[in-house]
Amino acid sequence: MTLQAYLHGYSPQEQLRLVEQAEYWKETILSDLPYKPGESLLDVGCGVGAVLGVIAAAHPTLSLAGIDLEPRQIIAAQKHLGSLGVVRPDLRTGDASALPWADHSFDHAYMMWFIEHVRKPLEILREVRRVLKPGGTITMNETEYSAYHVLPKSDDWDHLEQAMHLHFDSHGNANAGLQLGTLLVKAGFSRITNSLSGCHFFSTPECDALQAHTSYTADYLEPAIPEFVRLGFDSERLQRGVKHLRTLHTSPDGSFTQMVYRARAYA
Repeated sequence: MTLQAYLHGYSPQEQLRLVEQAEYWKETILSDLPYKPGESLLDVGCGVGAVLGVIAAAHPTLSLAGIDLEPRQIIAAQKHLGSLGVVRPDLRTGDASALPWADHSFDHAYMMWFIEHVRKPLEILREVRRVLKPGGTITMNETEYSAYHVLPKSDDWDHLEQAMHLHFDSHGNANAGLQLGTLLVKAGFSRITNSLSGCHFFSTPECDALQAHTSYTADYLEPAIPEFVRLGFDSERLQRGVKHLRTLHTSPDGSFTQMVYRARAYA
């Protein structure tokens, strides 16, 4: 097994959150995709099919496939994509380091917030390269958990951020975004780019973007508190850190910064 225990779990609430998350990042997901009608796409770590659903709406003639280690996610993905009218997506439960498709099966591959959960990403990327057609593309999106910046400062938020970073450092890769380029080089890809597009939000009466983003962030961190407590962090401080995040927009000095990396490479 290459994927560690998923931090956020597999509850119906979490599965719905993943669908909402994909809609929230829709612009990022669809940015500059080199897809042509009738081509094939594999989503590695597809979860509930949320990202595939966003891509399918923009590229309805693509032939879609996805793989996830957790059977409950694949069942949810079948239901979600079926509700969107996606015809016969090839969804499979399995280990991404041993993909169950033949060489040169796909025109494109996609990963969204996946490498951060993986301990041995190079094995997976080499497998992705194997199933891509010559000249096929891989697109990857990741963040950097050590580069969240919150104002006003808060010791409780710092405690929460440290817990988040330690979890990903222990179970996956807290700074996956920084390493996408070098990982793709080692996996044998070519024409590699890894671009940085930070997200920055601040308090303003005319826009609720800060509240929307901090609420989105708090929504995936708060259910993870029991896991952070098991790592040795203080429950009350973690809860106060979440509260600080949720109320950031009420401060005239409130701001939130997050780094997002987007890599593209060719097989």
